[in-house]
Amino acid sequence: MRFYYGWVIVAIGLILLMIPVGLMNAFGLFVIPVSEAFNLSRANMNTGIILLHLGTAAAAPFVGRMLDVYSARKILIAGAILFSLSMIVLGLSTNIWLSAFVIAVPLALGIAGGSTLTAPALVTRWFSANRGRAMAITMMGMSLGSVVIVPLFGVLIDTFGWRQCLVIVGCGLAVIFLAIVPLARERPGPDDREPMTAGEAEKQAVARDSQAGQSPLKTSQLLRTPHFWTMALSTAMALGALQTIIISLVPLAQENGLSVNQSASLVSLVGALAFAGKLMLAWLGERVDRVLLLSGVFVLVMLTSVALLFDHSYVALLGCSVLIGLASGTVTPAFLALLADRFGAASFGTANGTATLVMAITSATSIRLGGEIYDRTGNYDAMFLTFGALALISALLMITNRPRKRLGGSAQPT
Repeated sequence: MRFYYGWVIVAIGLILLMIPVGLMNAFGLFVIPVSEAFNLSRANMNTGIILLHLGTAAAAPFVGRMLDVYSARKILIAGAILFSLSMIVLGLSTNIWLSAFVIAVPLALGIAGGSTLTAPALVTRWFSANRGRAMAITMMGMSLGSVVIVPLFGVLIDTFGWRQCLVIVGCGLAVIFLAIVPLARERPGPDDREPMTAGEAEKQAVARDSQAGQSPLKTSQLLRTPHFWTMALSTAMALGALQTIIISLVPLAQENGLSVNQSASLVSLVGALAFAGKLMLAWLGERVDRVLLLSGVFVLVMLTSVALLFDHSYVALLGCSVLIGLASGTVTPAFLALLADRFGAASFGTANGTATLVMAITSATSIRLGGEIYDRTGNYDAMFLTFGALALISALLMITNRPRKRLGGSAQPT
């Protein structure tokens, strides 16, 4: 059987996603040296990561739309230049306002265009029958970023200092992108055949015929599509709940008498099971209905939230960490594959970029809500109850995206 080039695209996507996730997770390594260099408080120092999150969220709809209208390779090149130069400028900058601008604008655009939005868009164009498996493998880069990139940053900072580390990383990124860009082919050629069964080939032919000649949806059209909102809002609420619960695990454990090592082990377990969740999704591939899978995962989030109301022992928290990890590792790749199924490769960039902004706003709101609830009540019970209810609503919203059966027996998307 001839090798399918789409798997090279998956490998490229995996590498592209490793870099920004590793960078964000390595932020803590820069807190002390950078705050000392610029005489910053911890609160002001932490504003840097907030600016990056806000910048990437704001850039997402714009970059997503560009991916649908222009060449993905050109977007990748532009993102690569911005990403690499931003790291170098941050290493050389002695002006805190310049650094803040670089983080919020060119670096955010570079990450979106050179990684987080372009990688899944390319995978979507190369896969249909094996889209779920391909997307799950690509998303493993997000987990591997912490394993590979964060230790590399640590070694570079210890050896050369934080400024030289950023300059070296910027130059290294330029070399990596120079190697990747020529390999990042836009779409399958006439001789590229995705491996699939006869039934899958028939379904792909029908989908290709139905999408032939389609122009990308405009953002205004997308926002008027009900099932975009049911998909995006349900996933955003569940992810926001998951992220807030993960952030709250360590303080919850320590307040209930667990040691620092025991508390840290919970977070490590979440990370390991998130990777396992992606592996499981890659194995399942197209064997499972994505709407049912996501609805089931959201129910799992609800059950975990309820469980955290009653038992805070180490064993109970370990069990909840397993469920949280599996859920967090499954949601994003399954959602992206579903988004591609429903809106097609032609409009995936716009749909993903807009959904990314919705998720960023919802996650920030959830994290703030969790903190406010704790400050006002002195415990996490009301937070878990709220997130359990939101997860149930998410499951109900997601299930509405299942195709309806017409009287004649054919399926009609909602």
